Amino acid sequence: MKKQLLSLAVVLYLGSAVCMAQNNRGERPDLSKRTEQMVTDLGLNETQAKEFKAVMEEMRPDRNNPGERPSREEMEKRRNEADAKIKKILTDEQYKKYQSMRPQRRQRRDR
Repeated sequence: MKKQLLSLAVVLYLGSAVCMAQNNRGERPDLSKRTEQMVTDLGLNETQAKEFKAVMEEMRPDRNNPGERPSREEMEKRRNEADAKIKKILTDEQYKKYQSMRPQRRQRRDR
């Protein structure tokens, strides 16, 4: 009886360890993959795609200093500047679709 309980405890412990190891919440999706998906979803041509990717890369926080994060105001400023640039790159229809994608991206990010 004791051996069975001990075996059950070991199996449960190992099973929970495997489940925890598969949890990817701490990892962020690759920015280039997300950008490529947006380019595809928006139906951008080559010129638009190149400019769009450049704006998205510009908006990204500095990866050389991982300990330093920009302030909320700085990120808001970057976001507004990037949004203005993106609006110039996209057609009106594409921009509307881009705006509608924002809440969806936020929901996926919060999960």
